[in-house]
Amino acid sequence: EQEYIKLIFGLKLKQIRTEKDLSLFGLSKICGLSKSYLNEIEKGKKYPKP
Repeated sequence: EQEYIKLIFGLKLKQIRTEKDLSLFGLSKICGLSKSYLNEIEKGKKYPKP
């Protein structure tokens, strides 16, 4: 179930990012996370810490 949550969260993040016309680089500048970390989140491989 946790893997499913990671995947859904990542897909939703990517959907919102692309709707806002943001690149991974643009989002990384806004939120202070690296592009590679954000990419891993979008792929469901990582999950951000609260």
